Amino acid sequence: MTTRQEPIVIVGAGHSGSRTAAALRKHGWTGGISLIGEESCLPYDRPPLSKAVLLGKKTGDQCAFYADSWYAENEIDLQLAQSVVRIDRNAGCAILASGREIAYHRLLLATGASINPLTVPGSDLSGVLPLRTPHHAKAIADSLQHGCRLVVIGAGVIGLEVAAAALERGCTVTVLERAPQAMGRSVPAIVSDAVVAEHQRRSVDVRFGVEIVALEGTGKVRAVRLSTGETVACDIVVYGLGVRPNVDLAETAGLATDNGIRTNQYLRTDDERIFSCGDVCCYDSRLYGRAVRIENWRNAEDQADTAARNMLGQQLEFDAVPWFWSNQYDFALQVAGVPSLGSETKVETIGRSRLFLSSDAEGVLRGVSAIGSVRDIAGPIKDFKGVLARTSSHGSSASEGPPPKPPDCAHA
Repeated sequence: MTTRQEPIVIVGAGHSGSRTAAALRKHGWTGGISLIGEESCLPYDRPPLSKAVLLGKKTGDQCAFYADSWYAENEIDLQLAQSVVRIDRNAGCAILASGREIAYHRLLLATGASINPLTVPGSDLSGVLPLRTPHHAKAIADSLQHGCRLVVIGAGVIGLEVAAAALERGCTVTVLERAPQAMGRSVPAIVSDAVVAEHQRRSVDVRFGVEIVALEGTGKVRAVRLSTGETVACDIVVYGLGVRPNVDLAETAGLATDNGIRTNQYLRTDDERIFSCGDVCCYDSRLYGRAVRIENWRNAEDQADTAARNMLGQQLEFDAVPWFWSNQYDFALQVAGVPSLGSETKVETIGRSRLFLSSDAEGVLRGVSAIGSVRDIAGPIKDFKGVLARTSSHGSSASEGPPPKPPDCAHA
């Protein structure tokens, strides 16, 4: 394999960026690798933050993908607490905020996504936190003492995982959601209703269609005021209002963006030397007949390997079936495909577990959701992923015709 003097530069040391660095070495790249991240901590695995860390089973440091020494051993130039402010495509270099310029052989934009902020009055009070980083997770975990009153704003997957962990820690939990259902962008109502029922059965107060007008307290949050005038007393507020892709760097470099950084099926941007992967990547999908952007752990992992191979000269198409999971209490939720494409959902039982099969108006399976024990549901979900990979809108091979357009983003 031909190597170059210039390194491969990876902007973003999150899940997809750090995994791409590892994949480059695995697949034979012997040239330099610069991995640049804005956070000060080692690249880490995010899913345990809302589960094991909140339950006190792991520390934030234990969520790191690799030890500090691993980067030196693999000759990866890891630069933390650094940001790339500009890409000079003509010169083929990335410019850091410090002014340092790093020439690149190939450039990967794995800039991820940023949380949507909570903007109501009082959102700057102490005790009001998102959950995105190990620092957030530690602060929340330290607050979840027995008897603590927690309000979760947003009934997405992360919000419900926080609620589950807090209840197990002996907290009183209220979940407030503006929309009419939980996880509305991820699963059909029949599935979210089943998950919410598990929370309610354990005495979590879950409310839908509520408007929050202010957070109240002196210095520290003490209550959440609703548009009805009611207040919900609390000791801590955790909010999850979705994320937005970090496209500013790509836009200023003149790269195409639309609901993320636009790439072809090979995860290459409109500059042949620049690739993208992870939460920020909006790629051409043959399976769905349009560009899609997916926010979940599995996608970040899989795209990292494909991006690494393609930066090394391979031509591997990325078109994996979306898949994610969530562990709450003693059950797992697993979702394959894009169930929101379905107009009808049928329920099947496997022991004490349930499968939800979502089909479109033509009866073609578009997504499968499962709730229950991992032992019951892992096998069927794996099998259905294979079915979904082969199925088009007409029930034939995906290569025989484009399926209907899915939503812009499948979330996890």
